Formats: sequence, C-alpha cells, structure tokens
Amino acid sequence: MRDILEIAIADEIEARDYYRHAADVAADLHTRQVLMDLSAMEQGHADTLRKELEEIELQRDLEAGMAD
Repeated sequence: MRDILEIAIADEIEARDYYRHAADVAADLHTRQVLMDLSAMEQGHADTLRKELEEIELQRDLEAGMAD
C-alpha cells in the first residue's frame, strides 16, 4: 500500500507542476486562474494522500510495538 500511495503522491505533484507551468504561460487571466485552481486541487490531493500514508505508517509502527 505504501508504494501505491507514494506513486499516487508523485503523480499528483507532477499534475500540480504541469498546471502551474501552464498557468505561467497562459495568455489570459481567466485561463491562468482556472489552471492555478487546478494546481491547488492537485496539491490538496497530494496532501490528503500524504496524511493517509502517515496514518498507515503510524498504525504499522503501533502494531509493531504491540508485537514486541
């Protein structure tokens, strides 16, 4: 599961950067704003996935501690 989440996080960051770059070269303000909004949404997805990964790792560590 960890590998899957890490790949998903990387994909979200790649999408965020793509939209951010597209916003930087967009000709009009409306398009730029839409692209920045999309970039922010991708960052939100990455943040959510990171939190999920942290929770999974914390749970794993807790379970490992109980086994000791």
